[in-house]
Amino acid sequence: MATLKRTTVYIYLAGVPVPAGIMTSRVDGRYTSSEFIYGNRYIQRDDAVPVDPVSLPLPLPGRSVVYRTSPDFAVFNGIRDAGPDKWGRYLLDKKYPTAGLDEFDYIVSSGSDRVGALGFGASPTSGVGVWDGHAFVPVDDRIPELAQLQRAVDHADDSEDQDFRLLLEYGPSLGGARPKGTVLWDGELYLAKFSLSSDAWDVCGAEYATMKLAAACGMNVPQVIITEVLGKSVYLIRRFDRDGVSRVPFHSALTMTGSHESDYGRHSYKDIVSAISKYSPTPAEDRLELYRRMVFNIFCSNTDDHLRNHGFLYASNGQWQLSPLYDVLPFPQNTNSWSLALQIGEEGRAATVSNALSAAAGFGLRQQEAVAVVEQIHEVTNGWRDIYAECGQSQLDIDKIAGCFHVGG
Repeated sequence: MATLKRTTVYIYLAGVPVPAGIMTSRVDGRYTSSEFIYGNRYIQRDDAVPVDPVSLPLPLPGRSVVYRTSPDFAVFNGIRDAGPDKWGRYLLDKKYPTAGLDEFDYIVSSGSDRVGALGFGASPTSGVGVWDGHAFVPVDDRIPELAQLQRAVDHADDSEDQDFRLLLEYGPSLGGARPKGTVLWDGELYLAKFSLSSDAWDVCGAEYATMKLAAACGMNVPQVIITEVLGKSVYLIRRFDRDGVSRVPFHSALTMTGSHESDYGRHSYKDIVSAISKYSPTPAEDRLELYRRMVFNIFCSNTDDHLRNHGFLYASNGQWQLSPLYDVLPFPQNTNSWSLALQIGEEGRAATVSNALSAAAGFGLRQQEAVAVVEQIHEVTNGWRDIYAECGQSQLDIDKIAGCFHVGG
């Protein structure tokens, strides 16, 4: 039997949560669907930002439009972006072990560190809260200490552990599979990623070194730091969806392309290029940046380059800019050929230079420009061992991931 659930969707504008509209979900298992309607006051604001620029464009002032999810979409992509993925869902399942959480519950039950600028509450006058299974309660804005978070991760299988219980109350909501949380570092907000006892190599250190390698290739990389907590590596990346205390609207490329996660394997870099051309204030620069990232992913075997691992930040006047780089990590390969998550060019998802060059025109690049990008990134990634060593990676860990760098490695 279907159940109706409703929430007011807030968006932070200039640091203040503003009610944007109301989402109603008809929860019915795989047949779940949702509706959304903007508030009249919100769409009259000069600074109004769409909750989802593709599925929920701002209607003209004075018009009341009821948006409905497309078939097979439980909620709108732009709202789903504000919810947790594997790690956050694991925590919520631990927190509410008998609740049988659905997509709506995961989104509205998450903590205050969710990505982007959305929030959720009981009504347009209630303010932002967190759903506790019965009602919206005040948001816990505490920022845990790094050591506390690492201890909680270490005891993630023990629901009675004190640090883990505090983590459950804090309720991190950021996406991705690995344990993470927001921390303060030198007065700035950073996303911290933690090591797992099951890691076969220093995964946190490898991600840090890979981001440094990407920066050396000339890509837009945010500030990254590697540190050690309780004898384990912790990787820190500055939150580019925060400007001081203000939240910056962010959406994944999955949202900006209007795609469905079930179409994994059909998604392409061309889809992201189309979104850039439509929404970016600097489309030529963003297309070149994306091409660099695609070539880099080929050289370092980052095969987890799906649409959620590319994003857009709100610029102004309805425009969205390609976000800085994130979630880039080599994946060891056992063969001499491999594929990326996204379609590249004439050879489909094949991670080859020839495939990248075949896609150049779609990025607005002349062939000689694409060749120059490939050669420059090849030259830099060819020295990956030196950069990884400079970043503190042990010789043993470098040898373990050597298979990631088949081309020029």
